[in-house]
Amino acid sequence: MIETSANEAPTTAHPDKKHYRALAIALAGWIVPGAGHLLLGRWGRAILFFCVVGGLAFTGFLLRGQVFPPHSEDPFGTLGFLADACTGVFFILAHLVEKAGPDLSRAVGDYGTRFVAAAGLINLLSVVDAYGIAVGQRH
Repeated sequence: MIETSANEAPTTAHPDKKHYRALAIALAGWIVPGAGHLLLGRWGRAILFFCVVGGLAFTGFLLRGQVFPPHSEDPFGTLGFLADACTGVFFILAHLVEKAGPDLSRAVGDYGTRFVAAAGLINLLSVVDAYGIAVGQRH
């Protein structure tokens, strides 16, 4: 409970409501890159993160980079899946775009794999930033 003096009005919402709102904003930002910032009214950051994550992801897909499956016997494959899954909706779109499968026989395909993973990691940073703003730790 937030305590206030007799002539001071409470300035913040109930901590539980603020926490749930911040989690909802973070979830929205994970599903659609930039959506968390959009919900916070940060249009510039929302557009920037959506374009950067989307651009990296689609460049990786067009270079026929590997999008890692959920189940892997290799620990690096599991890390790759986690990075790819952080791209949110672009991870789902990858299976629509990537009909021919990855082409790792050329260096371009390997670069594409890195582009998709980088997109996921940037979106993860975006989610953390939106959460921080929502709970009042960042501006």
